Amino acid sequence: MEYIKQDDNTLKVVTQVEVPQTEEKTYDYDFLKSQEVSILKSKNDFIQARDKELDEVRGLLAQCEALGIKSKVESELAEQQAIEQQLTK
Repeated sequence: MEYIKQDDNTLKVVTQVEVPQTEEKTYDYDFLKSQEVSILKSKNDFIQARDKELDEVRGLLAQCEALGIKSKVESELAEQQAIEQQLTK
């Protein structure tokens, strides 16, 4: 993965994506039912996946901070506060 500062507010992430090939599969009904039971027993997998996504987002936010990428809202608020402070002097 490549992390690029696109501008002061935007992180660009470049990833390599493989194009999937077309394939045909056949499934037995009993196999599908056993898969259903297995999936229902593994609800923790969903939670773990969400935790992984959260970690990824936090990692991207850390990359933003390291590259000096900031929130537009926070930047605009800081500018507005600086202007107000100068006007009150």
